[in-house]
Amino acid sequence: MRQTGQITRPARSRRRTFVLALTAGLVLAAGLAFFWATASPPFPLAALSPPGATVVAARNGTPLRLFLAPDDAWRFPVRLSAVSPILPRLIIAAEDKRFYHHPGVDPLAVVRAALSNLRAGRVISGGSTLTMQLARLADPKPRTLASKIEEALAALALERRLSKEALLERYCNMAPYGGNIVGVGAASMFYCGKTPDRLSLAEAALLTVLPRAPLALDPTKHPEKAKAARDRLLAAMARRGVITEAAAAQARRVPVPQRLYRPPFFAPQFCDLAREAAGAVPRVDTTLDPETQKAATDILRGRKAWLAGQGIGAVAAVVLDPASHDVLAMVGSTDFFGDTRFGQINGATIRRSPGSALKPFLYAYAMDQGLVFPQSQLLDIPTAFGNYSPKNYDGHFRGRVTAEQALVASLNVPAVRLLNTVGTSPFLELLRRGGLATLDQPAAHYGLSLVLGGGEVTLLDLANLYADLAGGGEHRPPRLLRNAPPVPAIRLFSPEACALVTEILTKLERPDLPTSWERALAVPAVAWKTGTSYGHRDAWAVGYSAGRVIGVWVGNMDGTPVSGISGAVYAGPILFELFRALEPHGSRLAAPPGLNIREIEVCAESRQLPGPDCPRRVTAKIIPGVTRLGPCPVHRRLLVDAASGLALSGDCLATHAAKSVMVATYPAELVSWWRGVGIPFVPPPGPEPGCGAPRGEGPRIVSPSPGTPYVFRRDAPAAFQRIALAADAPAGSRRLSWYVDGELTAQGAPGATLFWQPSPGSHRLVAVDDQGRADAVTVHIE
Repeated sequence: MRQTGQITRPARSRRRTFVLALTAGLVLAAGLAFFWATASPPFPLAALSPPGATVVAARNGTPLRLFLAPDDAWRFPVRLSAVSPILPRLIIAAEDKRFYHHPGVDPLAVVRAALSNLRAGRVISGGSTLTMQLARLADPKPRTLASKIEEALAALALERRLSKEALLERYCNMAPYGGNIVGVGAASMFYCGKTPDRLSLAEAALLTVLPRAPLALDPTKHPEKAKAARDRLLAAMARRGVITEAAAAQARRVPVPQRLYRPPFFAPQFCDLAREAAGAVPRVDTTLDPETQKAATDILRGRKAWLAGQGIGAVAAVVLDPASHDVLAMVGSTDFFGDTRFGQINGATIRRSPGSALKPFLYAYAMDQGLVFPQSQLLDIPTAFGNYSPKNYDGHFRGRVTAEQALVASLNVPAVRLLNTVGTSPFLELLRRGGLATLDQPAAHYGLSLVLGGGEVTLLDLANLYADLAGGGEHRPPRLLRNAPPVPAIRLFSPEACALVTEILTKLERPDLPTSWERALAVPAVAWKTGTSYGHRDAWAVGYSAGRVIGVWVGNMDGTPVSGISGAVYAGPILFELFRALEPHGSRLAAPPGLNIREIEVCAESRQLPGPDCPRRVTAKIIPGVTRLGPCPVHRRLLVDAASGLALSGDCLATHAAKSVMVATYPAELVSWWRGVGIPFVPPPGPEPGCGAPRGEGPRIVSPSPGTPYVFRRDAPAAFQRIALAADAPAGSRRLSWYVDGELTAQGAPGATLFWQPSPGSHRLVAVDDQGRADAVTVHIE
């Protein structure tokens, strides 16, 4: 028996050891499994931070417009520090009072919930902690026991990865508040009309109970139930000492919201642009000024009926800061929702012809090239560039005008002639560098009509280019975002050219503005320009003061033309109404100090450096070292025969009694125009017979043009297929003889109406004046 006992004890010992080892192993395995199961949540942490809706805010922080999140939810994530402290206190006290003490699961709450459910015979309490609720919001599942266990494990995992403050913040941003309203940021805005940092006790209590049953406790549909639930919470919090009884009583007297606050919807088209520029961010802080936007919107809406009566269906405006290029206001249309066809089109960004609104930039560029200055003379006479013959808006020509007069009167012919001198390609490149990216065709596509609106621009880009003039010639893109990184400026014009053009554009006596209301303008000093597009489709007015740049466009969104539309009549009055509203006390356009501008005397006739024979001089402003000036080409001394008064050449001086006289010699094309319209002038004396070859320039053939294709139509009578013979002849020419292929074809005084009846083939034409000076061209008739 002893042997048996001795043998049995080791066997029992081994079994106990095995059982203990197995138990320890199972415990260890269970521990490892638990550790592994709670090492990370069963969903990515990004699920706790779903994309938010977008708030586009004004420069003062006021929300302008809200955009739904990608999942169509109104969700505005906020930091816990940006929430009124009473709300987190109530949430913790009401939902998870041991939140800061448990690891994600509260055993006491689970036991209490189980006992309550047993006593009630149904599920009345779940015992979920805030962390478990957060896990359920991140990964929704059916409400089963298995799901509950998964939520508990996920909660434990979350507690290992995130701090209590981070978990509470995420709960606040994911709590459901009915419909697509998610999180306290959106709930504060839609139910209370404020940001969550300004919530009152009554509002915080409502937002605490609402996630328990968002539909049943919706205060806009079930106000009695919502108020009862809120008041029960307030009473419980008072009993537990979370709040005072007095505070609870006062909060209970506050009614619950009866309706949802409408989200802001201000400057919608500007907000679209700003959101697109900012990208996928929850908040877009912009440069827009709400007061400026409201004033501009009210003025444009007030003009809508007036414009509609003229057949004009749309008007748009932008306002910029000339120093920063901040966009302060943008009214893309006057009725975003009411006009179902065009209301949502942004008139500030559509491509339209600017008419003459580009002319100031041409003159500024030409001044920097030394080609013109405000008092220099330009020709305003009929001019043909191949098949293109520009005309002035009023159909009249003025002969000689100063650059200042040409720009103030917005004359087309001098501008086109100046562009021909400058070159279309350099000017186009300048405009593109200035932000007019919609001019995206080659220079040959636009030709010389570019300066008259032959391309398309947007109102925003055009007004911003005027801001470059206002700012001294440095270009910066328009700024929509307050936190946008600074962009290096690009020098387009010199400060001197900008100052000279600005001085021209501030002239009060403007033929492109009706004087009946011009005299009544109580506005700041404004430099401004109007424009009217080809086909009477678009009217523009852009101007700048010391503090604002304003651009106005009127027209029809579908491009329907309007007879008689013009920038002066329709866009100009709106421009100055905006200036009166935005700058009621006015401002001054002061030129920056230290400008390299000097006043000098020039000959009144030629606007070049006066010689001793210039009878009259005028003062002119130039840019020293840049402006190109030569000796006066008009006035010169000439030796004439003392008896006949005819010009003497050097070989005749020994045989004739001579005297010196002063003569005026004008450009041949100007003289030709004078002859054509009957303007008298004194021609220089002709040559004395037998005194050598004539001097000076001769005639210049302008028709036919060697660059123009001519087609002879065999199906039409030859008598109806004549070509005009025309040449610019100097003042000394009294008769022109025309030769075609060596044969005399026509004769007549300069300016006389002469024709040539051509035949197919190449022909050599020569025009000779009575002094033997000649010009020749070769033309081809197909």
